[in-house]
Amino acid sequence: MRKHLFIAVAMLAASISVHAAKVDGAPAPECDGLKIATGPAGKGYSKVFADIKKSCGNVVPVCEVTTTGGLDNLNALSTKEADVGIAQVDTWATMKSGDENVAGLQGVVGLNFNYLHVVTAANGFRVAGEKKFGFLKGDDKTISIQRFSDLKGQRVALVGSAALLGRQIDRAMGYGMNMVDVDNDTKAFDMVRKGEVAAAMSVSGWPSGSIAPLKQDSGLTLVPFDVPANNPQYAVRPINYKGLGVYNNNALAVPNVLFTRPFKGEKAQDVSKLRQCLTEKLQELQEGNYQPAWNEIKNLSNTYDIPKFGGVQTVAGKGRK
Repeated sequence: MRKHLFIAVAMLAASISVHAAKVDGAPAPECDGLKIATGPAGKGYSKVFADIKKSCGNVVPVCEVTTTGGLDNLNALSTKEADVGIAQVDTWATMKSGDENVAGLQGVVGLNFNYLHVVTAANGFRVAGEKKFGFLKGDDKTISIQRFSDLKGQRVALVGSAALLGRQIDRAMGYGMNMVDVDNDTKAFDMVRKGEVAAAMSVSGWPSGSIAPLKQDSGLTLVPFDVPANNPQYAVRPINYKGLGVYNNNALAVPNVLFTRPFKGEKAQDVSKLRQCLTEKLQELQEGNYQPAWNEIKNLSNTYDIPKFGGVQTVAGKGRK
């Protein structure tokens, strides 16, 4: 009987420290503003940051802290390498059980969705036949992955935040996937082309900066997520990639939140200014020449189960000049 997708925080707490990574980059030491942890250059979080800087950088200075994604961002906030950072709500829900600093983070605004992209070989991959009678080998065969559930027992490459999400799904479903962590999408996609893995899982907003440029002659494609999302934090939503000729491909969608540390002084005033600016500029961000991610936001004040950032009252004669 098919199990429903149910991500249980407690059953995965022990695996968190294994997959948490260090921040890849850091802002310039002279950064006079909010340090915002994002993700790899060219991917969703970094593109959202670019829009934030363009729209609100004149209200409050912001600097980018480049990481591998949401899991790193929570770590960067915990270790004070960043003041603000973007992460998925489920990542925070899992991480908070093992880090009191992460548990104490607050939600500034609700953002767009992240999508689990499942990249496979467009024409399948070959597997050597099994040995017979100790020395003879059977015929090679080609395995084609058509949907997420076809990955039962297969070897899969995980990139960034997919290192956590992929394992959560695998444990919940009991698929027994053999998972290997990979530094970036380029390496993971190359492993798929070579038949070293059956699929690569990458988490990003839509469109993904590493998947959108791919064409149908890349040897890669996307397959649909066909497992019911039985968790109120998740949804299954269709995404399109014209270059790959993939349309209405169902993907697991997880909401993002802009997190901050519980500041009380000048930094709290800066975070309040940033929140106010994003609230005022949301329509411009949705209708102007900005990322499509902004159009997914229905309510900036929705931070799901994350405690909301309270802000501070500006004290006369104090604060950023």
